[in-house]
Amino acid sequence: MSEETPLTPAQTFLEHLDELRGAIIRALIGLVVMCVAGYFIADYLQDLLLFSFRTHQGTQLALIAPAEGFIVKLKISVVAGIFLASPWVFYQIWHFVAEGLYPHERKMVLPVVFFSTMLFLAGAAFAYMVLPWAVDFFLSFATPEVENMWSLGRTLDFILRMFLSFGVVFELPIAIYFLARFGLVTPGFLRTYRRHSYIV
Repeated sequence: MSEETPLTPAQTFLEHLDELRGAIIRALIGLVVMCVAGYFIADYLQDLLLFSFRTHQGTQLALIAPAEGFIVKLKISVVAGIFLASPWVFYQIWHFVAEGLYPHERKMVLPVVFFSTMLFLAGAAFAYMVLPWAVDFFLSFATPEVENMWSLGRTLDFILRMFLSFGVVFELPIAIYFLARFGLVTPGFLRTYRRHSYIV
């Protein structure tokens, strides 16, 4: 069999949709299982996420709505589930993509899954390192007349969005790699527009 011939025969559009649906369902099942697991460690994760506030004496977080504490726990569970399930989700994505690749390209699926997961987790780790500086900066706007009294829910929304945003941003090398492989971007294009990408 030629190296330039895909292993699977040509499929119809509906067959591709059926495969995509299966990949999405499997990814969602894994995500739900990890979200449930995340719920049981949500209290520990909340303490970990709020570590930066312990260094600020007198700074208190408040629950300003009846269900806010429960909703916060659910949000932490969901984000924890996303990170815990990321290897499985990435595997489903790249396994589906691999169906349209040549045999020699399919060998890259597992390395891509590994590096996608590592970059996603590295983004979260970087966000955790940046978080104390972000907290210090935003708390510095208090004055003798204006006291910091942040909502727990909104504070954790900010923190969790930071984690997800940095995780996604750290996936850019993988995205650029595949865009280059498909000929959608070139080294010259990246050199020309790198300053624009920095701003974005």
